[in-house]
Amino acid sequence: MGESRNYNLIRQTLGRALHLCFRPRYRGQESVPVDGPLIIAANHLSHIDPAFIMTATSREVNYLSKQEHFEGRLRGALFSRMGVIPVDRDGDASDALDAAEAILRDGGAVGIFPEGTRSRDGQLGRGRTGAARLAAATGAAVVPVAIRETDRVIPVGKRVPRLWRRFYYEFGDPLYFTAKEANREALREFTDEIMDAITTLSEEAGDYWHSRRLRTRMAAWQERNGLGRAKLRASLDARAQALRARLGR
Repeated sequence: MGESRNYNLIRQTLGRALHLCFRPRYRGQESVPVDGPLIIAANHLSHIDPAFIMTATSREVNYLSKQEHFEGRLRGALFSRMGVIPVDRDGDASDALDAAEAILRDGGAVGIFPEGTRSRDGQLGRGRTGAARLAAATGAAVVPVAIRETDRVIPVGKRVPRLWRRFYYEFGDPLYFTAKEANREALREFTDEIMDAITTLSEEAGDYWHSRRLRTRMAAWQERNGLGRAKLRASLDARAQALRARLGR
């Protein structure tokens, strides 16, 4: 219970601070199940990605993160209180997956980046099968999440964030591992399904938020009104020609 209080306190404090400094946009959080084992699987563009997923949902999300992120007393203490699971990427990651599986079996939520690392070029990489293995072992729902433009906030290789930038999170409908056996082919197929869902969500998010921009909406308004005026002018010209034709006869 103390862990949950720590998590909630940090999430609320961190959430307020982050929303003062940045401009995140979310869609689809209602797709996140309110209880039961849950895996949030997202693409990975920036160091800030987990923080905004944690603040976007009321679920306590335990993220898998590379062990190097625990270096330093302050950051290590913060990550531990947030329930972050360290992953030894140079060694055996089975301990991290075992810890994640235990959380899921207890009805908790785990966050994972199937690519295993941040994208260097903004393109979605090939997913690893860790999320599929956890879903197969626990029956957890997998909610795909598309993240867009967080790499503009903290680009790869930079340490200082660019404040007040917009970026986007799109949550999708839950996916479930339904294969009879968790063999290599089934795990690969489900992983590809997760990655395809993230790709689709990313495209939908791009289209939606582009349509919501003021410049786009103004252009659409001008186009609609321009067509309306053109139709009215054509109608008036046609009536004038008809009237002249009658008077001429």
